[in-house]
Amino acid sequence: MENELIELTVPQIKEVVGHKDNYDDFYVFRASSGDHFIEGRTVRMKAFTVILCIDGTENGTVNLKEMSINKGSLLMTFPNNVLKIEAGYPTATVRGIMLSQDFMRMLQVDVKNSLPLFMRLAYNPLVNLTQEQQEDIERYFDLLENISNNSDLAHRDEIVRGLLMSMFYRISGTYEQRPQVLDEKECSVRNRREEYFAKFITLLSENFKRERTVGFYAEQMCVTPKYLSLLIKDFSGKSAAEWIDSYVITEAKTLLRYSTMSIQEVAYELNFSSQSFFGKYFKHLTGMSPSEYKLSAK
Repeated sequence: MENELIELTVPQIKEVVGHKDNYDDFYVFRASSGDHFIEGRTVRMKAFTVILCIDGTENGTVNLKEMSINKGSLLMTFPNNVLKIEAGYPTATVRGIMLSQDFMRMLQVDVKNSLPLFMRLAYNPLVNLTQEQQEDIERYFDLLENISNNSDLAHRDEIVRGLLMSMFYRISGTYEQRPQVLDEKECSVRNRREEYFAKFITLLSENFKRERTVGFYAEQMCVTPKYLSLLIKDFSGKSAAEWIDSYVITEAKTLLRYSTMSIQEVAYELNFSSQSFFGKYFKHLTGMSPSEYKLSAK
C-alpha cells in the first residue's frame, strides 16, 4: 500500500541511515536534499524530535496538518506523532535531534513533567526563528553532536542532560511573548492549571485508545469531571471532551488513511463496541462517514 504507515524508533532510523555512535536512543543528525530518511513515507516517530531548517524548503504534514518548513523554521514533535515529507519535494537542509522516551527518562529529562514548558506545541509545533535564535540552537546541536561521539568524556550523561534542558528552555522562549507580571496568587493559580493540563495530556496520550470519558481522566487525577473540565477549558480554550475527541479522531483518520486496516479493525483498535458506533462517532465529529473519508484520502 502506497504511503502505508510505518513506525520507527531511534535505533531503527540510525540503522536505516547507517549511523553509529555511542548512544542507542539518542541521535543528532544532518540531512540535505536527497538523503532525507523519511522522504515519501508516512512515519509514526517513536521519539521526541527537534528539527531546524538551515536552508531551503520542505513540505509535509504533522498529524495530518499541513506544514511548510523554510530557513529558520523549528519543528518539535512528541513521541507517536505522525510525520510525512512529500516525495521528491525536499530541497531543505536540516539539522535535528531525536530522543527516545527511555533515553529521556534515563537522563531524568521527564517530558511529562516538563510539558508546561511546551504547552504551545499542542497548538503549533512549528515556529520561525530569528537569525540569532537559529545560531543559538545550532550551537547546541554542535555540542550535542560532539559529545555523542566522545565515549571517553567524563560525566557525559550529565553534560547531555544539562545541554538538553538548556536547549529546551531556549526553544521555549521562542514560543512565548514577553512574560506577564503576575502576583503570587495569580502565579499559584496558573501553575496549578499548567500541572493539571500537563497531567491530563499525558494520561490522554497514553489512554485515548481505550478511554474516551472525562470521568476516567478525572478519577485518575482525583478530581471531579466538572472541575477537570473547567480547568482544562480555562487553561487551553478547549474542553477535556474536545481534547479527547481530537486525539481519537486524529488517530482514526491516520489509520483509515495510511494503514491497511479495515474500518471494523480501526473501530476495534480504538475500543469502539461496534463498527456502527464508530461510524456514528466519526461522522458526528467530521461530517463524513469512515468509508467516505477513506475514499477521499486516496
